[in-house]
Amino acid sequence: MENNDIMTWCIAIAVVAFVVLCGFLISLMKTAQRSLVTAQSALQEVKETVEGLQGEVKKLAENVNDVAGDIRGKLQSTDPLFSAVQDVGIMLSEVTGTAREAAHSFTHSIRKQAASMEKKDMTPSWLQWAAMGSRVAMSIQKGWKLHQQKEQAQSYAKEDL
Repeated sequence: MENNDIMTWCIAIAVVAFVVLCGFLISLMKTAQRSLVTAQSALQEVKETVEGLQGEVKKLAENVNDVAGDIRGKLQSTDPLFSAVQDVGIMLSEVTGTAREAAHSFTHSIRKQAASMEKKDMTPSWLQWAAMGSRVAMSIQKGWKLHQQKEQAQSYAKEDL
């Protein structure tokens, strides 16, 4: 075989290899084109779905805002109730304190009278009971005045708020 024959065979093999390579590249390009078309249609479907969901998400956000506003309004409308409950608690505390003071004064007066009876004090019993009653009345009056002063101070404090 001569050099020309070898050259011819080499060129022929190169041409065949080039033709096969081009065939594979064309096949690859067609597959890539089909993949791109599929991806494009999928992307279009996703875009349409997102646009459809966008409207629903806006509606949902509006509903959530409406519900939050409604809840906020209802919570604000319960503020006077809780304020009244707080006032009742304060008043009960003050009344309990006044009753405690009155009971303490009453028991103190009874103990005092019992001690004076043991000493054989000659003061008439009706006078002792009257003195004890006046002490109890004074204690209740002091407690009531204290209660009214605290109530006024609280109402002034609330008005300042």
